[in-house]
Amino acid sequence: MIQKIWEGPALLGESPLWDHRTGFLYWVDIENSKLYWQKVDGWQKVDGSDYSSMDLPAPVGSIALWHDGGLIAAMGQGLFLIAPDLGTVTPIAPELADDNCLMNDGKADRAGNFIFGAKHLRECAPVAGSWRYQSGQISPMEQKFIVFNGPAFSPAGDRIYFANSPTQQIMTASYSPTEGITSQPEVFVQLTGKDGYPDGMTVDSEGYLWNAQWDGWAITRYRPDGIIDQKIDMPVQRPTSLCFGGEDLKTLFVTSASTRLSPKELAENPDAGALFQLDAPVAGLPEKTIIQ
Repeated sequence: MIQKIWEGPALLGESPLWDHRTGFLYWVDIENSKLYWQKVDGWQKVDGSDYSSMDLPAPVGSIALWHDGGLIAAMGQGLFLIAPDLGTVTPIAPELADDNCLMNDGKADRAGNFIFGAKHLRECAPVAGSWRYQSGQISPMEQKFIVFNGPAFSPAGDRIYFANSPTQQIMTASYSPTEGITSQPEVFVQLTGKDGYPDGMTVDSEGYLWNAQWDGWAITRYRPDGIIDQKIDMPVQRPTSLCFGGEDLKTLFVTSASTRLSPKELAENPDAGALFQLDAPVAGLPEKTIIQ
């Protein structure tokens, strides 16, 4: 059963993140420059009375757990630290992306490095960069994107998955926590028009990839060979990302978007921009904290 646990609506809900250290779920609204968080076992209502939020100085594309509490964020055109309990934002490297790009998706790899990328504002040119934050050092990766989405990592940490969303392709490559991408990326899944566009993703404890499919009304679980294992229809046109959470890591939290939908499309999915949860058939993996 899919349960709506936050009404929103977010314009562009993204980057759900379960903090196993505290039992909090975090998520963002990129276009409203907002961070939200809530104690997961405290879900009681959907009237907006049981969550906390923080206004941010720029659109925040993605967040990950910082090693001594708080979050690291790909935000605006750079990298920042956020302390939700203090309401503070501290720059690490505020000017990484070009002027025609904004930061987008990112995630911790299995060794505690932060892999993140940007998107071209007009979504028409493969000029957006991607980077690795590793023990205080930031290095650009070779790949350029129109819109960088994902990434996700195999349980062993030796394979990366990511998407250049407008091409409808999920890519995969060999990966080393110390060296980054170590092989030529290849197509893992090629979506078609009716499937929508690959957006946020995560890997479960069995090594299967879960992907939220923008304009596809669904989230899909893929086997390690790229074959569809399971497709779950969602009550919204634009699911954006997903993560595992809860004490047993068997709850899927799914964000969604309401941005750029016509009045007709909004009428067809009135829950656009809400946050959802559902029971997963398998456990996920705990998110790593980013090492300074």
